[in-house]
Amino acid sequence: MTIHSEDLQGKVAVVTGATRGIGRAVSLRLASAGVKVYAGARSQADLQVLEQEHNHITGIPLDVADPDSVNAFANSIKDNVSFLINNAGVGVFKPIDELTVAEWDRIFNVNVRGTFLVTQVFLANLRKTKGHIINVTSDVSARTFAGGSLYTASKYAQRAFTRALQMEVQPDGVRVTEVRPGVVATYFNDSEPQTVDDGALSPEDVTDAIMYALTRPTRMRVDEIMFHPHGQDVEF
Repeated sequence: MTIHSEDLQGKVAVVTGATRGIGRAVSLRLASAGVKVYAGARSQADLQVLEQEHNHITGIPLDVADPDSVNAFANSIKDNVSFLINNAGVGVFKPIDELTVAEWDRIFNVNVRGTFLVTQVFLANLRKTKGHIINVTSDVSARTFAGGSLYTASKYAQRAFTRALQMEVQPDGVRVTEVRPGVVATYFNDSEPQTVDDGALSPEDVTDAIMYALTRPTRMRVDEIMFHPHGQDVEF
């Protein structure tokens, strides 16, 4: 894919879930392309490590599920934001009769409420800049599987939110893209990640898709990008 990174020079981006996996990879890629990146994550120590990797990255503590944290994060950013990458996400995989209410609330609070809260707080700014929102969901935002009721329900909800958002902000010149990867070699639900040797996508593969969407000409809208490891067995 052709990526014209020079088009990003001087832009400002917000990335959530920025210290691991996809969030870390995209933060570093954007910074290397000349973008000023505001990286949000819960761990201050991990944010400091990320800041040390590139001087275009500023780490700010962020819990996407907490309105006070989201507002404090947004209020600390004085620049006009062109790109919002909603990447923070968690998952639990269990049979329905083993799920707890606490698990249900945690997954929906991070994956769905978090996407809503962060998007809402930056929306006026993004309308001003005619910016671009990337919601990193999953290929399961339109399919499900046994043991995946909670996680896939949250991703279906993210997809519905993204589709409605696209319709609302299109007249304002704001673009919205849902990025839907299959299995990715990244930390997930506090577990050790799969590796590309196991047949997973790399975080850099997902970053390539995000960069492709962000660097399209303004006449072009990329509504969604879905992709999988070549060996992943997927039923649609």
